[in-house]
Amino acid sequence: MIMVAGLGITGQSVLRFLQTQQERCYAFDTRADFDIRPLRLQFPQVQFACGELPKRWREQVKTLVLSPGIDQREPWVQQLIKQGVEVIGDIELFARAVGVPVVAITGSNGKSTVTTLIGEALKTAGYEVAVAGNIGLPALDALLDERDYEVYVLELSSFQLETTYSLHSISATVLNISEDHMDRYDHMAAYTQAKCKVFDDTELAVLPTDLNLTGLGAVRQIRFGIEPPQSEHDYGLMEREGQVYLAKGAQPLVNCAQMLLQGAHHQLNALAMMALCEPFEVSKQVFSQVLTNFSGLPHRTQLVTEVNSVQWINDSKGTNVGATLTALQTFGPQIDGKIVLLAGGVSKDADFSSLLPTVQAYCSVTILFGRDREIIAQALREHCDVCLVETLAEAVAMAASRVQSGDCVLFSPACASFDQFKNYAQRGEIFKEIVQQQFASPGVSGDAESSHRIAEHTRN
Repeated sequence: MIMVAGLGITGQSVLRFLQTQQERCYAFDTRADFDIRPLRLQFPQVQFACGELPKRWREQVKTLVLSPGIDQREPWVQQLIKQGVEVIGDIELFARAVGVPVVAITGSNGKSTVTTLIGEALKTAGYEVAVAGNIGLPALDALLDERDYEVYVLELSSFQLETTYSLHSISATVLNISEDHMDRYDHMAAYTQAKCKVFDDTELAVLPTDLNLTGLGAVRQIRFGIEPPQSEHDYGLMEREGQVYLAKGAQPLVNCAQMLLQGAHHQLNALAMMALCEPFEVSKQVFSQVLTNFSGLPHRTQLVTEVNSVQWINDSKGTNVGATLTALQTFGPQIDGKIVLLAGGVSKDADFSSLLPTVQAYCSVTILFGRDREIIAQALREHCDVCLVETLAEAVAMAASRVQSGDCVLFSPACASFDQFKNYAQRGEIFKEIVQQQFASPGVSGDAESSHRIAEHTRN
């Protein structure tokens, strides 16, 4: 008997997949207050349980399909493992069923952007492409789509890779490694090991030049970085006639000046995209077209507004220290003034001390909000101007009172969102609404729904 554990977006996609396979299964969610009535109607043949795992199920389960949000170290999971139960995830089910090439992308930051860029490049080149995984559309739902996809481009988290064992990919990457999810992993080595599972069965490993990994065996490797390419097979930057190009070896591919998004991290994303597309027939004209038009994804260093020569930037997707560092290092050198940094939320046991040199260099003040604001403050306050508030609305109001012409207010939390918000996307939308109301014309209060949402998060 199969048991699906965790009945969120991923778990429900597993139930849909198993239904098409006519597999009998149990469905369990650890939340005692989870409303399973809609799922009972949708899957009448499935037995459901919430809160506590029924004892009789333990003896009958042979395979546990575990949602990414559930830690394998949970006692009830460990008990099933000791009984010999196979523990897999949705990506493992996908891997066992897929019959066309897969491009697999993981890393601490930039996954969604690179995944989207690859999808756009392959579509523009004429391929029928599904973009799925951690980026939003569950991989199994993409697999059930009636379209005949020629390639799947998957964004994969470390949590998903933990329970994946047989994914064969035509190309795969770990874009970067920075500290994240230390509430889930005992040390960085364990986190890195989970990420590197993406290379277990790949035909082409794409790696940044500054990431040194061992144990990849004889798999073909390509490197990418913002320095000149290290070999004829690698990707990097080259200068020709006073212009900087994205290049492979000695061959220029795209003039960086043509890219809509400027900055080193956007160049790295583009280089990774081109390297991962190497197994396919994609011309440099296609790459140029995609990069000329790609304006970025929501909540990734997204300009909300510019008022009195002050930019307000939404980087709610900055859910770890590495992402916030990248945002600071991108905007710091570009602006005339200083950065006002808004950060905070759930720290995930991260070490925030690595922010200190960059915050000192570029920030006039750091305004911290949310559950773990004091933890971040301890890493910064001795050497930086730090202010603590409770809510994001209070942080925006304080930022508005502190900025000067030429400054940039950067909302890059370096934390998870679930202390005050459903997810990073909702957090980003609330930030945009607060900022827009902050600068609304006198007498204009914004729509009632936005005002209600902001009020709710001001109280939380």
